[in-house]
Formats: sequence, C-alpha cells, structure tokens
Amino acid sequence: MHTVILAGGQSRRMGRDKARLPWGGETLLQSLIDRFAPFGPVAVCVDRPGHFGFSGASELCDPYPGQGPLNGVIAGLRWSGGEPVFLCAVDLPFADPTLARTVFDALDGCDVCLLQGDRGPEPLFAAYGPACPEAAETALRQGRRSMRVLLDAVHVRHLDGTTPEARRALRNVNVPEDYAALL
Repeated sequence: MHTVILAGGQSRRMGRDKARLPWGGETLLQSLIDRFAPFGPVAVCVDRPGHFGFSGASELCDPYPGQGPLNGVIAGLRWSGGEPVFLCAVDLPFADPTLARTVFDALDGCDVCLLQGDRGPEPLFAAYGPACPEAAETALRQGRRSMRVLLDAVHVRHLDGTTPEARRALRNVNVPEDYAALL
C-alpha cells in the first residue's frame, strides 16, 4: 500500500505547524511515517520542499501550490506510478494503518474508498485510484479546491466510519484545544 501523508496545509486554526507538534516522543508527522512504513512506501506531500525534517519517506511537492489537499491526490498517484494510494492527513494522530489497509483493499472497482463518519465522509483518510488525478486537476483548473468536488466526479465507496476503531482513527487536531485534549 502506497501511503501519502498530507502535510502541506497552512495550519491556520492551530496557529502553528501541525506536522511539527510533539507526539509520542517525536512529531505528528514522523509518528505517522513510522506507523505506516511497515505497510509499504510512504511519501509526504508538502507545499514547499525541505520544509520538514523527516526520515523514512519520500517528499512530494504540491503540483498546484496553495490549492489544498487535491494536490495530494495528484502528486501521490504520480509518485505511485498510477497504483492506488492511501491519503492520510497529518493531523490524525491515531490514524490506524490496519484500518487504512481495510479501506484500501475495499477500493476494488471504485475510484475512491473512504469512511463515512459521524460528520460525513472523510476524504483525508481514504484510498484513491488512478481515475482521480484527472478529476482533481479538472477541479483545480476550474478554481474548485474542495475534495467534495472530486468525490462528486468519481465513483465512491463509503465504509462505516462510526465504529469505535474508526472514530478513534478519525480524531483530528485542528485547533489548540484539540491538541491540549490529545495530550
């Protein structure tokens, strides 16, 4: 399973870079790399090269800087040579590679497979197939940066994201209060 960790965001609501937040004796970013590496190649999608210090992963630069997570779909599928990829946001400290593998394996015959959680579909803990870069680039050329635009353009499989395991994996840290509660 090729995994792409999205770390190119601005972290505006957090007020500091989420990827660099201390977690488990390392950073959130390095923790995710270490957790996903046994499951296959890992890459980190960034807004500018050399921004983070990390090991055990390739660095991918956003092909459309400043245009959001659709970059991860495009860059990730280019990096994997068109093989499906699993996208994971850097702000998911409990992201579970075993659950990710379940989502990835359920992609079979679809363009995207994701968890349908309590707050709706979670496109930043999801598997993406080879049809997605074209749809993502079309959306960006139209000035539409939302992952929802991509999801509306391709065939999506939704898995139950309301199990205790899924809820834990989808717990993110967007604001300082989330991070304080996490600690």
